Formats: sequence, C-alpha cells, structure tokens
Amino acid sequence: MKGMRGPGESRDTAMAVEQDIFDAVVMADERFHGEGYQEGYEEGSSLGIVEGKQYGMVHGAKIGSEIGCYRGFALAWKCLLHSGTGEKDSRKMKVVEALIALLQDFPYDDPTYEKLHEDLDRIRGKFRQVCVFSLCLWGMLEGALKARLARTLGFM
Repeated sequence: MKGMRGPGESRDTAMAVEQDIFDAVVMADERFHGEGYQEGYEEGSSLGIVEGKQYGMVHGAKIGSEIGCYRGFALAWKCLLHSGTGEKDSRKMKVVEALIALLQDFPYDDPTYEKLHEDLDRIRGKFRQVCVFSLCLWGMLEGALKARLARTLGFM
C-alpha cells in the first residue's frame, strides 16, 4: 500500500501548494523591498564617493590657493623688509617669519589632519596681523577702501 494515498493527504497537499502561492505573493513585497534597498544603497555609495571626491578636490584647491597666496605675500614682504634696519622693521620681520613658519608647518598632504581648520585659522590670523598691524597698511588707507579691506579680512 505504499503507492496509495489516504483520504486526507490530497487535501493537505493542496493546502500546502495554496499556502506556498500565498507566501510567495506576501513575501514578494518584502523581497522586492530588500532588493531595491540593496541596489539603491550600492548605487548611492558609489555616487557618494564620486561626489565626495569632487567636493574634496574643489575645497582642497581653494585652501591650497589661499595658502599659496599667503606664502607669496609673506615671502615678498620678507624680501622687502630684509633691507630694513629699524626696530619697527625687525618687529615686522618677526611677524612675517612667524607666518612663514606656520605655513611651512601646515600639513599640505594630509587631508585627515584633525587640526587642519585650527591651523588654517591661526595662519589667517597671523596674515591679518601682518597686513594690519605689522606692515602699517591700515594707516595708509582711506575711507571706503579701509572699510572694504576690513570686511575682506573679517574685522567687520
């Protein structure tokens, strides 16, 4: 009697097939949701890397340009002040040399440096000091030009 089925077995088989169909329908939504999430996550990750790289290059270039400007400015003033012999010129020279030292210590090739923005703020402050206090540019300027320079340097 091995090949024969009992009266309840065909019904159980039919219920199992019917249950599998319903499970497939109910689980399809969950499966498609999971697959869509995974595809979206992978595409978003790759696009995020590309976008992050572009953002980093743009802002890194801006910081590099700013640092280069400060360095050129400081080296030009060092050459100009080198011939000065007065006490005021020696004080100016110390401030210019301090700016050059900050620029030389700046980590140009380490984007993960934790104190990058702190060091950049210190350099900007020393640059302002060189411009305004040490080089006496402030006294030579007049009216609107003085206000414009103050806004540019962040004093207003």
